[in-house]
Amino acid sequence: MKKKLIPSSFEIIEEAAKSNPKADINEIHSKTFELIKKYRKEYYKNKVNAFLSRKSLAGLSKKIKIKIKRELLKPIKVKDKEYSNFMEEASRRISQTLQVISGNIAELCVERELKKAGLKLGVHYVKRAERADFTVYYPQKENFKKKHRIEVKNVKLRERGTRGLAFDGDTMIGFFNQPSEFTASNIEIIDKHCKKTGGYCYVPPKTLKLIKYKNTRFKSNTKFAKDMKKFVKKGFI
Repeated sequence: MKKKLIPSSFEIIEEAAKSNPKADINEIHSKTFELIKKYRKEYYKNKVNAFLSRKSLAGLSKKIKIKIKRELLKPIKVKDKEYSNFMEEASRRISQTLQVISGNIAELCVERELKKAGLKLGVHYVKRAERADFTVYYPQKENFKKKHRIEVKNVKLRERGTRGLAFDGDTMIGFFNQPSEFTASNIEIIDKHCKKTGGYCYVPPKTLKLIKYKNTRFKSNTKFAKDMKKFVKKGFI
């Protein structure tokens, strides 16, 4: 059986408790942090060893490999933030940057569809108002009778997806690429909420076909803009 790179949360807790059975909750928590740092260090060390053992690097001397390994695993400090090595700093920075960019792209894709449908920012819809990503008005913002809040998600649903819909939206649109996230319980939560708000959950056509438990409040996200235009004209979808 292939050894796991990092133990599970349960295994780390068990290991921490085993080292001192009489430890209280805070001591256990503190010990788990030490163990996480240990396993993180081992993980990077194993990655570097695997990299240096590649056939393409066979020509490098042992002395050079030791120097490379030392530099790759050297802790660094960027401003006030400390990292165990430069790889960790680089991976975290690019991950955080791309996460923001990815979320912005999802919203811009949705807004592009609204504009293509003839809706105008500040007249038919606004952004980032009342905790919603978009809010569409009927008949228009200055003299609206009804409003419809839109929650935009990228490719992951996760728990916060259903929770965000419950608090911040009447409709949810996303680019979900994992049908398995739409479990029976998630479907029930989304379906119940959307029935109450008169909204829908809009997902990519390919994902929609593979969702096992989909109900009446699920639609292809290609129909989203047409529905929002209908709301602006009639006050309902």
